[in-house]
Amino acid sequence: MKRILFLIAASLIIMAGCHQHNSENKSIKVKYVFLFIGDGMGLQQVNATQVYIDSVLKNHQNLSFIDFPVQTFATTYAANQYITCSAAAGTALSTGSKTSIGTLGLNYNHTDSLFSIAKKIKGKGFKVGLLTTVSIDHATPAAFFAHQGSRGSSYDIAKDLIKSKFDFFASGGFLDPFGKKLKDSVESIYSLGNKNSFVFTTNLASIDSLKSKYHSLVYSIPNPAPESSIKYRIDQDSTDITLADLTQKAIQTLNNPKGFFMMVEGGKIDWACHANDAATALNEVIDFSNAVSQAVDFYNAHPNETLIIVTADHETGGFSLGNKDNKYSIKLSLLKNQKISKEQFQILAKNYFSRVPKPSFKEMLNLVKEKTGLDNENLSLGLTDNEIKKLNEAYINSIKPNKDIKIKSTYLSESTEMFSSTCIDILNRKSAIGWTSTSHTGSPVPVYVLGNGGVFFTGRLDNTDIPKIIGRVIGLQ
Repeated sequence: MKRILFLIAASLIIMAGCHQHNSENKSIKVKYVFLFIGDGMGLQQVNATQVYIDSVLKNHQNLSFIDFPVQTFATTYAANQYITCSAAAGTALSTGSKTSIGTLGLNYNHTDSLFSIAKKIKGKGFKVGLLTTVSIDHATPAAFFAHQGSRGSSYDIAKDLIKSKFDFFASGGFLDPFGKKLKDSVESIYSLGNKNSFVFTTNLASIDSLKSKYHSLVYSIPNPAPESSIKYRIDQDSTDITLADLTQKAIQTLNNPKGFFMMVEGGKIDWACHANDAATALNEVIDFSNAVSQAVDFYNAHPNETLIIVTADHETGGFSLGNKDNKYSIKLSLLKNQKISKEQFQILAKNYFSRVPKPSFKEMLNLVKEKTGLDNENLSLGLTDNEIKKLNEAYINSIKPNKDIKIKSTYLSESTEMFSSTCIDILNRKSAIGWTSTSHTGSPVPVYVLGNGGVFFTGRLDNTDIPKIIGRVIGLQ
């Protein structure tokens, strides 16, 4: 008899637990999902930026996501190697499946297609938007709509964008919309898009009038930086379009009673970290945070129906706050003296070295002082004899006649312009910033969550868990 009573009691407890779990699931009615991806943004980049805000900017404003109620970490490894790339990591974040390096929307050996959470959500009648500070056919945004064996297949990736029929795209533009890198002539992406009710615009204000006339809108900024990207925040002026501007416009464009899914990428955090350019990287994290603020404002108006996830695809650069030169001391205030990105500094230096007659070393030191604050008089920013020697060696290298100085984006490319690179390296070291790599690392990345459904982001995650949880809370499962 006691055994029977025990079994009945146990059954009631299990049923109550199931009922509670089902009740929790029924209470999850997420209609609006924001997935923010800070490309290359590890915990150290986030932490250093907040320290910079607190100790240098002193504007009493935290990063918009740093106090989100749910915080954890996610592993990022690819199917065929531990240190991932943006294509493999983007595919994991979009589809919930691992794939091989360089692959978009296909399994690891390219024998089957993988479909993104964006495509699945679109199939349920939700609107979908993809935003990035780089080109829209770049690895991370492409992972949400493309099925290509190589992330470098820019034209074919753009064709997949047309096939997706997603509602809104915003970026720096396309890398190869006319298929110039292909052997055979092809129809332009713009022509293909027009045939499929896509409209392309560089006028942000025109979107409001266009959205009711076309199925899909593709916005590209009118003045792109190298590689069809948005200018680094440190290089922008008041007239430049920011990621926050794009996020605000996307919310206005996508908002509807059914709901929407929006992926927003801070793509040039990664580029700045590839370049080991600390001041630019911290500014990019702030720019990213400003975009997240737009979603937080939306959440405050729709708290029971909104989910915001902030994470990264991988860490870039092996960034550290602290280095062997400074030991326990940090001097982030020195970074405030950097006025332009390393990329723009390289272009400026190249122009100086192209002049006739060539600039003197003293003239170049004046340029260094103007753009980075480094000089041989200021106590905190003073150049040591050894640093002046290194700069002089770089000056001699850069001033050589007929020197082939290749300046593109600092993303994944080593410039042969040594003078500006040496300046930024010196400023980083003085500021107590450390770098172990100019590539990606295998560190787990942070995950910050706000909103309904946040309860499911618990414990140690893998990047493939994130789209699965999104599908669960939005009602795909």
